[in-house]
Amino acid sequence: MSGQAWPAALLGVALGAALGYLGVRFSPRWLTRPAPRWLSASLVAGIALAAGLLGYFHRLTPYFWHQLALVAILLAAAFIDLQDHIIPNDLVLVGLAVWLPAMLLFPYDGKTWLSALGGGAAAFAFFYLLAVLVPDGMGMGDVKLALVMGLFLGAGWVAMALILAFLLGGLASAVLLATRRVGRRGHIPFGPFLAAGGLITILWGSQIWNWYAG
Repeated sequence: MSGQAWPAALLGVALGAALGYLGVRFSPRWLTRPAPRWLSASLVAGIALAAGLLGYFHRLTPYFWHQLALVAILLAAAFIDLQDHIIPNDLVLVGLAVWLPAMLLFPYDGKTWLSALGGGAAAFAFFYLLAVLVPDGMGMGDVKLALVMGLFLGAGWVAMALILAFLLGGLASAVLLATRRVGRRGHIPFGPFLAAGGLITILWGSQIWNWYAG
Protein backbone atom coordinates (compact mmCIF):
# COMPACT_ATOMS: atom_id res chain seq x y z
CA MET A 1 0.00 0.00 0.00
CA SER A 2 1.10 3.55 -0.62
CA GLY A 3 1.15 6.07 2.21
CA GLN A 4 -2.09 7.60 0.98
CA ALA A 5 -3.85 4.24 0.89
CA TRP A 6 -3.09 3.22 4.49
CA PRO A 7 -5.26 5.84 6.26
CA ALA A 8 -8.16 5.31 3.82
CA ALA A 9 -7.99 1.52 4.15
CA LEU A 10 -7.80 1.61 7.95
CA LEU A 11 -10.67 4.08 8.18
CA GLY A 12 -12.65 1.85 5.83
CA VAL A 13 -12.02 -1.17 8.05
CA ALA A 14 -13.13 0.76 11.15
CA LEU A 15 -16.28 2.11 9.50
CA GLY A 16 -17.06 -1.26 7.97
CA ALA A 17 -16.72 -3.01 11.31
CA ALA A 18 -19.07 -0.45 12.89
CA LEU A 19 -21.64 -0.94 10.14
CA GLY A 20 -21.29 -4.72 10.45
CA TYR A 21 -21.86 -4.52 14.19
CA LEU A 22 -25.04 -2.51 13.60
CA GLY A 23 -26.16 -5.15 11.10
CA VAL A 24 -25.64 -7.92 13.64
CA ARG A 25 -27.49 -5.94 16.29
CA PHE A 26 -30.50 -5.28 14.06
CA SER A 27 -30.63 -8.61 12.20
CA PRO A 28 -32.57 -10.52 14.94
CA ARG A 29 -35.68 -8.44 14.15
CA TRP A 30 -35.63 -9.90 10.63
CA LEU A 31 -34.67 -13.51 11.39
CA THR A 32 -36.93 -16.33 12.50
CA ARG A 33 -34.04 -18.15 14.20
CA PRO A 34 -30.83 -16.92 15.81
CA ALA A 35 -27.82 -16.72 13.53
CA PRO A 36 -24.75 -18.76 14.55
CA ARG A 37 -22.03 -16.67 16.13
CA TRP A 38 -19.57 -17.56 13.39
CA LEU A 39 -21.99 -16.21 10.77
CA SER A 40 -22.51 -12.96 12.68
CA ALA A 41 -18.75 -12.58 13.11
CA SER A 42 -18.30 -13.27 9.41
CA LEU A 43 -20.71 -10.43 8.57
CA VAL A 44 -18.72 -7.93 10.66
CA ALA A 45 -15.41 -9.16 9.25
CA GLY A 46 -16.74 -9.22 5.69
CA ILE A 47 -18.05 -5.64 5.75
CA ALA A 48 -14.86 -4.45 7.44
CA LEU A 49 -12.69 -6.13 4.79
CA ALA A 50 -14.82 -4.88 1.88
CA ALA A 51 -14.85 -1.32 3.23
CA GLY A 52 -11.09 -1.50 3.76
CA LEU A 53 -10.59 -2.57 0.16
CA LEU A 54 -12.90 0.24 -0.96
CA GLY A 55 -10.68 2.70 0.88
CA TYR A 56 -7.52 1.12 -0.50
CA PHE A 57 -8.58 1.24 -4.14
CA HIS A 58 -10.55 4.49 -4.11
CA ARG A 59 -9.04 6.45 -1.19
CA LEU A 60 -11.38 8.84 0.65
CA THR A 61 -12.91 10.13 -2.56
CA PRO A 62 -16.60 10.95 -3.05
CA TYR A 63 -16.89 7.49 -4.64
CA PHE A 64 -15.76 5.88 -1.36
CA TRP A 65 -18.38 7.68 0.71
CA HIS A 66 -21.08 7.17 -1.92
CA GLN A 67 -20.59 3.40 -2.11
CA LEU A 68 -19.76 2.65 1.55
CA ALA A 69 -23.40 2.22 2.54
CA LEU A 70 -24.10 -0.03 -0.46
CA VAL A 71 -21.22 -2.32 0.56
CA ALA A 72 -22.77 -2.76 4.01
CA ILE A 73 -26.31 -3.21 2.64
CA LEU A 74 -25.23 -5.86 0.13
CA LEU A 75 -23.35 -7.94 2.68
CA ALA A 76 -26.13 -7.62 5.26
CA ALA A 77 -28.64 -8.75 2.62
CA ALA A 78 -26.46 -11.75 1.76
CA PHE A 79 -26.13 -12.62 5.46
CA ILE A 80 -29.88 -12.52 6.08
CA ASP A 81 -30.75 -14.31 2.84
CA LEU A 82 -28.33 -17.14 3.66
CA GLN A 83 -29.76 -17.48 7.14
CA ASP A 84 -33.47 -17.03 6.51
CA HIS A 85 -34.02 -16.90 2.72
CA ILE A 86 -35.38 -13.36 2.86
CA ILE A 87 -34.18 -9.84 2.06
CA PRO A 88 -36.15 -7.62 4.46
CA ASN A 89 -37.99 -4.51 3.33
CA ASP A 90 -36.42 -2.51 6.17
CA LEU A 91 -32.95 -3.08 4.70
CA VAL A 92 -34.13 -1.96 1.27
CA LEU A 93 -35.70 1.15 2.82
CA VAL A 94 -32.39 1.96 4.49
CA GLY A 95 -30.73 1.81 1.09
CA LEU A 96 -33.33 4.11 -0.45
CA ALA A 97 -33.07 6.54 2.47
CA VAL A 98 -29.26 6.71 2.21
CA TRP A 99 -29.14 6.96 -1.58
CA LEU A 100 -30.61 10.47 -1.88
CA PRO A 101 -28.19 12.21 0.55
CA ALA A 102 -25.33 10.19 -0.99
CA MET A 103 -26.21 11.62 -4.42
CA LEU A 104 -26.42 15.13 -3.00
CA LEU A 105 -23.39 15.08 -0.72
CA PHE A 106 -20.96 12.85 -2.61
CA PRO A 107 -21.30 13.36 -6.37
CA TYR A 108 -18.46 11.99 -8.47
CA ASP A 109 -17.44 12.10 -12.12
CA GLY A 110 -19.53 9.99 -14.45
CA LYS A 111 -22.47 9.62 -12.05
CA THR A 112 -25.60 11.54 -13.01
CA TRP A 113 -29.17 11.52 -11.78
CA LEU A 114 -30.26 10.13 -15.14
CA SER A 115 -27.80 7.23 -14.86
CA ALA A 116 -28.83 6.49 -11.26
CA LEU A 117 -32.57 6.60 -11.89
CA GLY A 118 -32.23 4.72 -15.17
CA GLY A 119 -30.12 2.03 -13.51
CA GLY A 120 -32.60 1.61 -10.69
CA ALA A 121 -35.61 1.47 -13.01
CA ALA A 122 -33.97 -0.97 -15.44
CA ALA A 123 -32.73 -3.31 -12.70
CA PHE A 124 -36.10 -3.27 -10.96
CA ALA A 125 -38.04 -3.91 -14.18
CA PHE A 126 -35.78 -6.76 -15.27
CA PHE A 127 -35.90 -8.54 -11.92
CA TYR A 128 -39.63 -7.95 -11.53
CA LEU A 129 -40.17 -9.62 -14.89
CA LEU A 130 -38.05 -12.57 -13.77
CA ALA A 131 -40.00 -12.82 -10.51
CA VAL A 132 -43.28 -12.93 -12.44
CA LEU A 133 -42.07 -15.45 -15.01
CA VAL A 134 -40.10 -17.64 -12.58
CA PRO A 135 -41.72 -17.08 -9.15
CA ASP A 136 -39.87 -20.02 -7.58
CA GLY A 137 -36.49 -18.75 -8.75
CA MET A 138 -36.58 -15.04 -7.89
CA GLY A 139 -38.16 -13.36 -4.87
CA MET A 140 -39.39 -9.81 -4.44
CA GLY A 141 -36.55 -9.18 -2.02
CA ASP A 142 -34.11 -9.73 -4.89
CA VAL A 143 -36.16 -7.35 -7.03
CA LYS A 144 -35.99 -4.58 -4.43
CA LEU A 145 -32.29 -5.13 -3.77
CA ALA A 146 -31.61 -4.86 -7.52
CA LEU A 147 -33.41 -1.49 -7.45
CA VAL A 148 -31.10 -0.22 -4.70
CA MET A 149 -28.04 -1.51 -6.57
CA GLY A 150 -29.17 0.26 -9.73
CA LEU A 151 -29.63 3.56 -7.95
CA PHE A 152 -26.19 3.45 -6.32
CA LEU A 153 -24.24 2.03 -9.26
CA GLY A 154 -25.96 3.65 -12.23
CA ALA A 155 -27.13 2.12 -15.48
CA GLY A 156 -23.81 0.92 -16.89
CA TRP A 157 -22.28 -0.49 -13.74
CA VAL A 158 -25.40 -2.23 -12.47
CA ALA A 159 -25.50 -4.14 -15.76
CA MET A 160 -22.01 -5.45 -15.02
CA ALA A 161 -22.99 -6.30 -11.43
CA LEU A 162 -26.04 -8.29 -12.55
CA ILE A 163 -24.12 -10.16 -15.24
CA LEU A 164 -21.49 -11.14 -12.66
CA ALA A 165 -24.25 -12.16 -10.22
CA PHE A 166 -25.83 -14.50 -12.75
CA LEU A 167 -22.48 -15.95 -13.77
CA LEU A 168 -21.53 -16.63 -10.15
CA GLY A 169 -25.00 -17.95 -9.34
CA GLY A 170 -24.97 -20.29 -12.31
CA LEU A 171 -21.51 -21.61 -11.47
CA ALA A 172 -22.39 -22.17 -7.81
CA SER A 173 -25.68 -23.87 -8.72
CA ALA A 174 -23.89 -26.21 -11.12
CA VAL A 175 -21.37 -27.17 -8.45
CA LEU A 176 -24.06 -27.72 -5.80
CA LEU A 177 -26.13 -29.84 -8.17
CA ALA A 178 -23.11 -31.83 -9.32
CA THR A 179 -22.09 -32.56 -5.73
CA ARG A 180 -25.73 -33.23 -4.75
CA ARG A 181 -25.66 -30.61 -2.02
CA VAL A 182 -29.05 -29.49 -3.31
CA GLY A 183 -31.67 -31.20 -5.45
CA ARG A 184 -33.05 -29.91 -8.73
CA ARG A 185 -36.05 -28.48 -6.88
CA GLY A 186 -33.95 -27.11 -4.02
CA HIS A 187 -33.87 -23.37 -3.33
CA ILE A 188 -30.57 -21.50 -3.63
CA PRO A 189 -30.84 -17.90 -2.34
CA PHE A 190 -29.78 -15.36 -4.95
CA GLY A 191 -29.04 -12.50 -2.54
CA PRO A 192 -25.43 -13.58 -1.90
CA PHE A 193 -24.73 -13.63 -5.64
CA LEU A 194 -26.26 -10.18 -6.07
CA ALA A 195 -24.01 -9.00 -3.26
CA ALA A 196 -20.94 -10.62 -4.82
CA GLY A 197 -21.65 -9.11 -8.24
CA GLY A 198 -22.20 -5.70 -6.69
CA LEU A 199 -19.05 -5.82 -4.57
CA ILE A 200 -16.84 -6.93 -7.45
CA THR A 201 -18.23 -4.10 -9.57
CA ILE A 202 -17.79 -1.51 -6.80
CA LEU A 203 -14.18 -2.51 -6.16
CA TRP A 204 -12.89 -3.55 -9.58
CA GLY A 205 -15.51 -2.51 -12.13
CA SER A 206 -13.22 -0.10 -13.98
CA GLN A 207 -10.42 -2.64 -14.23
CA ILE A 208 -12.82 -5.31 -15.51
CA TRP A 209 -14.21 -2.96 -18.13
CA ASN A 210 -10.73 -1.87 -19.27
CA TRP A 211 -9.71 -5.51 -19.57
CA TYR A 212 -12.84 -6.36 -21.52
CA ALA A 213 -12.66 -3.31 -23.79
CA GLY A 214 -8.93 -3.73 -24.38
